[in-house]
Amino acid sequence: MTSCGVMWKLSEQRMCILCTFSNHIPYQHRDLKRWSNDVSRARRFDGKLSEKQHHIVKEENGSTQYDILAITDMDIAAKAPDWQFRAITRKGTLTLSDNGKTAHLEWDLSSDQDIMSGFSYKGRGMELSDLTEYNGHILSPDDKTGILFEIKNNKALPWVILNSGPGNTTKGMKTEWLTIKGSFLYAGGHGVEYRDENGVVFSEDQMWIKVISRRGEVRSVNWKKFYLKVREFAGIQAPGYMTHEAVQWSDVHSKWFFLPRKALTTMYDEKADEKKGTNLLITADESFNIFEIVRVGPLDHPERGFSAFSFVPGTNDNLIMALKSTEMDGRAPESFATVFDIRGQILMKDQKLGNNYKFEGIFFL
Repeated sequence: MTSCGVMWKLSEQRMCILCTFSNHIPYQHRDLKRWSNDVSRARRFDGKLSEKQHHIVKEENGSTQYDILAITDMDIAAKAPDWQFRAITRKGTLTLSDNGKTAHLEWDLSSDQDIMSGFSYKGRGMELSDLTEYNGHILSPDDKTGILFEIKNNKALPWVILNSGPGNTTKGMKTEWLTIKGSFLYAGGHGVEYRDENGVVFSEDQMWIKVISRRGEVRSVNWKKFYLKVREFAGIQAPGYMTHEAVQWSDVHSKWFFLPRKALTTMYDEKADEKKGTNLLITADESFNIFEIVRVGPLDHPERGFSAFSFVPGTNDNLIMALKSTEMDGRAPESFATVFDIRGQILMKDQKLGNNYKFEGIFFL
């Protein structure tokens, strides 16, 4: 294990970040448990891993109400005055019918709250791409700086910095999804290799994920073989690709759930990519040997791609609320919410979120 200190000067203040890196390890939980006690850690995450507590209300008519929170990734529109950057949170209420066959969603536009930060990378920042609760803290990753923030009292508090690839790079990780497995937080990206115009691979950094302990210890794990298995099961071979922004582990089912954002059987083309959203729900067992795939309704709007999802609490991980995003050249971004079960049956069709903000994180309060 090696350590490096990075120091730079901003205005008249000095900031020092101590980054702890380690060589990648095999995907085995027994290795994760042997982490050294002398690794730098975030003290507020010490102690036992606390369980999630959700606000759920049972109505007299038998329906169930859930409080939800969404957060934005507004790309370049996240830039605010005075070298600040912002994301927006929005609250809403999801109502599930007494028979569990239909769902209704209402957003409270008056609840929109700016979350500000001065951290940036090449003039970009606060492009928050997911939202989860880990050990009693609401966390969201910035896919530009690599900072994993705690969202608290309408503030973005840096917790840990994730760098891309095997952990020895100088660029922040482009984190797109977060999930909890066991007592660890998993952070992943698109799960694709980057190719030049001739189709030659020049980077596989996006094939690596991070496994984070409650103390802020970070391990880099090579997930290439797992991403490739998921892609190949869907019938896609290189140079075709599949991108992921919506991935969750289910303790109930002991399975990984993937809602791919984009899928293309040919090499990346920017224009074609805009309309290559999927309606696929792919599941894999823990060892990535047994797969299942279902289609979530018809693919009527291929410009909409899954950007996040959460299991609806109290449904034994059988119901999913997902976000979809649309990003097309010359058009304002759009976000949609939908609810369906793990068999692909839709309870609520795509419902647009207002204000043309791009929401890419969803969380049940």
